[in-house]
Amino acid sequence: MLYFRRFVWFIAKYLILICILLGMLVCGFYMAMNVSNIYVVLNDGLQKRVDVILTRQQAEELNKYFHADFLMADPALEGALNGTSAYVDYNITGFDYDLTIEKLWAWPWDNYANCTVVERVPSITGNVIASRRSQVSSRVPKWVGGRYDITLAKIGGQWKIVGMQQVTVLMEADDDTEELPEEILVP
Repeated sequence: MLYFRRFVWFIAKYLILICILLGMLVCGFYMAMNVSNIYVVLNDGLQKRVDVILTRQQAEELNKYFHADFLMADPALEGALNGTSAYVDYNITGFDYDLTIEKLWAWPWDNYANCTVVERVPSITGNVIASRRSQVSSRVPKWVGGRYDITLAKIGGQWKIVGMQQVTVLMEADDDTEELPEEILVP
């Protein structure tokens, strides 16, 4: 009987250890899956947002990455689509986009995630629309980037950006200098 009890305890001890390890592996897998999905949504979604603001084209594609309530309340998108953007007088042909994800965390059991990103558009290429040449500068205005706290939600099995709060403003340096962008804290 003593040997049987030791044998059962030996099996139970290793079975519990194996279950704990498998649980940690499953938890790690789902955490990595959520983080990678969020990373793609942030990179593609925020770049598409800048593209729509600059060119005012293919705005319906933003629905893949953003919640409808966010799109209705975003002042930068609203300005681009109603014609009050600083870029409405320009034909934008290209831009460089840089997104740095500083902090990203998503628990495998949560449907919400928070992250901090730094968005920059170091260069924008384009020219003035012919009808506005005499009224605006020939230089395309600099993009005002920044550091953002972003909230994402899993809606229908898909991560979408539901909130975006600017923490600091990043003013791009002139093309003539090689300075880093100036950082200004948003009140």
